[in-house]
Amino acid sequence: MSALFFAAGNPFDIRAALLAPHAQHPVIVHFPIALFISSAVFEILAVWRKRPVFESVAYFNLLAAAISLPITIATGLTAWQWQLEGAALKGNLRLHLVFAIATAVMILFLFWGRRRLKVAGRSPHAGYFAMMALGLALIAITGHLGGILSGVESP
Repeated sequence: MSALFFAAGNPFDIRAALLAPHAQHPVIVHFPIALFISSAVFEILAVWRKRPVFESVAYFNLLAAAISLPITIATGLTAWQWQLEGAALKGNLRLHLVFAIATAVMILFLFWGRRRLKVAGRSPHAGYFAMMALGLALIAITGHLGGILSGVESP
């Protein structure tokens, strides 16, 4: 059994795992996703519980999501280059890229809007929450397509 276990290579080879083509994107992509979802949850909690501290937590989660976007996009583009050697984008890969860009734009737009509200000392309104819901839907679609591409989900 141990020969079978080690036949695929050393499972403790950290260097090989970190330097494998496309390995960074599936790890890093979870940061903006989790931070954006956390921001949405804390915005809802701020309204529901009427606690200003939750608005601050939501704001900083959204800021961190926006900051993490460039590296997430860069690792995705690098994975495309390494894995597919820059082959033409088509099918699910093209859809994933389109939805990823739309999601990134939505996160940046929401952060811009949230920043303006914070400076004005106002709380988010229904339009902000509608845009956040759209952002959550975009993340879900982008993640689903990414799962198909990575082999986690079958087409």
